[in-house]
Amino acid sequence: MTDDAVKPVKELGKPFKKGYDPRRWLQGRPKKPASQKTAEELVQHVIWEILSEEITNPSTGEKVDRLRAMLRSMSTNKNQQDKLLDRVLGKVAQPVEIGGEGKVEIIITHEDTNKITDPA
Repeated sequence: MTDDAVKPVKELGKPFKKGYDPRRWLQGRPKKPASQKTAEELVQHVIWEILSEEITNPSTGEKVDRLRAMLRSMSTNKNQQDKLLDRVLGKVAQPVEIGGEGKVEIIITHEDTNKITDPA
């Protein structure tokens, strides 16, 4: 990308107006090129081929596919259990409370915009 391709904010013009605006792109998102679709399908096929490969469990001698073995090992590993549950059931909301006795003051000057001070 060259500097000529980047337009300053002043030259962008007015925002879109409600209803019909001739500047809107009505064709929608461009379709993926055939080569990219082919590559994605190939990657999915190879991953699925690897995950569906049957392996033998060394401790029980049972034949299982790699995906099931991976999920079983994740469910028994304490470090991986939370990741697995977050992926399957969704992450639990974690509220963030802001408050306390300390105050933070941010000072930005025109000369040096990188200057941030904390009077604490």
